[in-house]
Amino acid sequence: MTESRLGIVILAAGEARRFGECKQLALFRTKPLLQHVIDAALPLRHTRLVVITGKYHKAISEAKDQGLVTGATLIYNPDWSSGMSSSIRLGCEFLSDDCDQLLVLLADQVLVSTGELETLITHASEGRSACAGFSETVGPPAVFSRDWYPDLLKLNAENGAKRLLTDPSKQVTVVPMKSAAWDIDSKDDLERLTDVSSYIFGN
Repeated sequence: MTESRLGIVILAAGEARRFGECKQLALFRTKPLLQHVIDAALPLRHTRLVVITGKYHKAISEAKDQGLVTGATLIYNPDWSSGMSSSIRLGCEFLSDDCDQLLVLLADQVLVSTGELETLITHASEGRSACAGFSETVGPPAVFSRDWYPDLLKLNAENGAKRLLTDPSKQVTVVPMKSAAWDIDSKDDLERLTDVSSYIFGN
């Protein structure tokens, strides 16, 4: 059986209104939040890895030029203000020809590990899709098979990816992943994460 070609889409287009500045480049353990997510994804056997940017495209591009962000191709979403669905749709448009699966990640889920992503991908074999389960909900990281591309290309603000993941007619495997609940919405969230990092990372 031919191995599926994996495309990785990291969503980093948001305004980060509650954070008050470019959250994607905020430092955690000396690296931007975005780079932590890229580093977790890079070891996966993948065909392409892209970061969808928006509000802070210029800042992230400059960080890439300075070597602070590495390992990914940046794609600007001119429709970023319409929400996450537009970025998923754009990522699917760019990668659908080259990839049989899409792994969608958020730029601030810095505690999700490479091993957890590998487990998620394993559960998305044979045309199935899989997503993380945490805090009594589901969401990214999520792996979508090619069969889902037509649905992803129709996403909009009213009909987002979460509706797809919770559609009982779809084949979705929910993989428990407590680390996915640690997203960073505010500077207080980042401070709390920093406070417990020695426990989480063991040093």
